[in-house]
Amino acid sequence: MSSRTKSRSNMPLIVAGAVLLALVLAVTIGIALEDGDSEGDASDVQVSGGSGEEQRAWGETLARREPEDPGAMGAADAPVVMVAYSDFACPFCATWARETQPELVERYVDSGDLRIEWREFPYLGDLSRELSLGALAAAEQDAFWEYQETVFAHQEELKSSSDPDALLRELVEESGLDPERFEKALDDESLPARVDADFLEGQRIGVSGTPAFIVNGDPVMGAQPLPVFVESIESALNAAEG
Repeated sequence: MSSRTKSRSNMPLIVAGAVLLALVLAVTIGIALEDGDSEGDASDVQVSGGSGEEQRAWGETLARREPEDPGAMGAADAPVVMVAYSDFACPFCATWARETQPELVERYVDSGDLRIEWREFPYLGDLSRELSLGALAAAEQDAFWEYQETVFAHQEELKSSSDPDALLRELVEESGLDPERFEKALDDESLPARVDADFLEGQRIGVSGTPAFIVNGDPVMGAQPLPVFVESIESALNAAEG
């Protein structure tokens, strides 16, 4: 692992698990976030599990809806926004991205009903963080989703490699990205702060493992089967139409 990765990797290693969000789902959402600076920031919101309107309002505070966001797919004004917290070294994230994401894109993103916004949640160590930084660097070439597909397809190789940095750069070049632009983007001092911001946002709402999703305020924890996501999205669409 490169010295750049080690110097940037000062985030605490968090024990994975679904307990906290399971409680959120089963008991209350009741998420109290701390000290937001601006109106509408997610950290200003407290949501109880008793009101669908409050749930949707809370979910909307998480949705960024930036039209030019390369880490998002779907219309910026889509009625449903799925915020996805993921770790590129997480096998469950890879399974979800390969098996479930394409189905949701075909069913809901292409029709304009759903927007997926990616968040970096690299809690599994140095490689996770390096891959998150790489994702933001790839996004500078509007190639975030190509990077996602490539990294998840080669996840086991990256995790077992004695030189994952070198392998990542080979994969980036093979996937059609400009390697010089990629390296230059990796040197951007704003990238670690952007990864940290996503990570902190996830921590503040109770994410402790990946993948974790917020669908218009409805938490869905883990790489659940497709019908679970369909039910959540259909419920959100019905509420939005009502």
